[in-house]
Amino acid sequence: MSERDQNRKLANETIEKAKAAAEQSAQAIESIRDFNVKMIDIARAHTEAVFDFARQLATATTPSDLMELWTSHGRKQFEMLSEQSKELTALGQKVAGHSAEPIARSVSQAFKKVA
Repeated sequence: MSERDQNRKLANETIEKAKAAAEQSAQAIESIRDFNVKMIDIARAHTEAVFDFARQLATATTPSDLMELWTSHGRKQFEMLSEQSKELTALGQKVAGHSAEPIARSVSQAFKKVA
């Protein structure tokens, strides 16, 4: 194989590696964006829940109404938090997976070169 062919092959391999790295970076950025959007959605949901709760408290007329509102609000918040925790865990695992792929590939390639 001539030096020119070797250089061409090396250039093509470098381009392919760069494409793969760019695709993985795009996937990681997309995962991080999804995580951030979910965090904003969660903050919004909690803010709306607090304002709804404050409005209900302001219109309550009896102590038993207040107790019922507190109990109901606490239950709803716990349920919402449980569901949001599951969603964030799934998104966090996705982000971690995309972040770990380049490291795993680099280690794998290093072992292949040694072997």
